[in-house]
Amino acid sequence: MADPFVKRARGVFQATIGSTAVTAGDPLYFDGTDWELADADDETKFAEAFSTATYASGVQGALCTECLIEDVDAPYTQGNTFYLSATAGDLTATRPTGANNLIQVLAFSLSTSTLNARIKIPEELTINLSPMTDGTAVFSQRNDYTGVLLAAASEAAGYTFMVPQNYVGNVIQYLWWSGVGTLLDTSDTYTIDTSAGVDDETNTATTDGITAAALSVAADDLNRADVSAAFNTTGILQPGNIVAVDVDKAAEGSGGDDPLMLGCQIIILVV
Repeated sequence: MADPFVKRARGVFQATIGSTAVTAGDPLYFDGTDWELADADDETKFAEAFSTATYASGVQGALCTECLIEDVDAPYTQGNTFYLSATAGDLTATRPTGANNLIQVLAFSLSTSTLNARIKIPEELTINLSPMTDGTAVFSQRNDYTGVLLAAASEAAGYTFMVPQNYVGNVIQYLWWSGVGTLLDTSDTYTIDTSAGVDDETNTATTDGITAAALSVAADDLNRADVSAAFNTTGILQPGNIVAVDVDKAAEGSGGDDPLMLGCQIIILVV
């Protein structure tokens, strides 16, 4: 059986092959030192380049970001989409099915012997979430903005989303709120708790959070806070996870100055 070979390579550069030998067309990632076999079992090992030839471990090799992969044994089905496989260094026409597998599209079969392969540069994706009430708080409108009003201690607003299966990295998360009619001072505080899991896991399989942060804002103004610390625990942001975000009013403070909870922004990298 003939080995595949690469032609019409673009974005070619020299790199050090890592701990495992590679063959032409293998998807690779940079581990901070050298280039290893990419693996859909770990979103941090997403494909960043293809090998242009067969190379032993530890040697300098030519990698590329776009190419045609040819196999004269014609192992492909024309018209199939090819993904990064959960078997390190492989491409597969079967979409990975693991609960947290990365879904990275890498190639398209032009014929039974030719794949058109290309690396997509990671790009930002913003997921905008609207608040829900857990029943203790009420929806309210102030100055044309509708949100969940946290009028007393222990009242809560919630947000739920699914992490896209092509997720490869975190950027930042923001929480938005508005003051209602009067200055909201720092005596009003909130806690934010996150929980994440996948199919067949408990709904608190992984948790994180922030405790006792202030919700201050000028009267009738909008405010935004970086709440990324509530999403930093490994396993919260992971391909395919369902993530719940719970915002509780921890302390009423001086009273009469209540936050109207608006959006939550989840800004991530996808391929």
